Amino acid sequence: IGSLGKDVNEQGVQNVTVRSTTFVGTTNGFRIKAWGKPSNGFARNILFQHATMYNVQNPIFIDQRYCPDRNCADQVKKKKKVTHFFCVFFCYA
Repeated sequence: IGSLGKDVNEQGVQNVTVRSTTFVGTTNGFRIKAWGKPSNGFARNILFQHATMYNVQNPIFIDQRYCPDRNCADQVKKKKKVTHFFCVFFCYA
């Protein structure tokens, strides 16, 4: 789920289910990215279910100050709302 909050009046993301996934040798497993600038964007009711990960550096990565080019002058300290986040039957090896 990516680039939340890039625009000020963003609708946000909700009611997302990711089911029966396998990650092998990746940098990130489940990832949520949000720009660190003023926005109405949000992520809520996110369900990750039945996930298996092998040799994954960051099984769950939530980046609330995403800045792809490292030159984001309008970054703010207030973070986006990430609520109702669930992991069910999560295996990591």
